[in-house]
Amino acid sequence: LKPCWLKSWSHNLTHRPEPQKPTARRARMSMSLGPHPVGVKFWTSLWRENKDFPYSQIHTKFENWYGHAFHRKFGRYFYAHRAGALGITAPLVVFAVGFKVATMYYGTLRDLGAATESAKAYGTGGYKTNPTPK
Repeated sequence: LKPCWLKSWSHNLTHRPEPQKPTARRARMSMSLGPHPVGVKFWTSLWRENKDFPYSQIHTKFENWYGHAFHRKFGRYFYAHRAGALGITAPLVVFAVGFKVATMYYGTLRDLGAATESAKAYGTGGYKTNPTPK
C-alpha cells in the first residue's frame, strides 16, 4: 500500500514524458522534473487565505484545524469518559499510581528480605528484638 500523498505523483517516477521541442524557456533546464508532491498551489493558497489576518487569528484557526484533524485520525485511541478538560490524563494518572504502589510493594518486600538475611548473618533475632543481656 502506498500512502495517499504518494499515489498522485508516483507515476511520474516511472513514466518519462515525451521529449518536446526546445523553446527559449525549456532550453535553460537541463532535465525535466515531475510535479511537486505537495505542490506550490497548496502553499500559495495558504498564504493568500491568511495574509490579511493577525497572527492570533491565524494561530486560533490553525489550532482548530489541527485539533479536529488530530481527533478525526486518532480519536479512536483515546479513553472514552466524561472527566472534563483534564480527563485525557486519567489513564496516565491511573498508570502512575499503580506503578508507584507496585514499586513500593516491591521495595518493602526487598527490604524485609534483606533485614532477615542480615539478622541471620549477624546472629541477632531480627528487627525490633531485645538486646542480648550482658
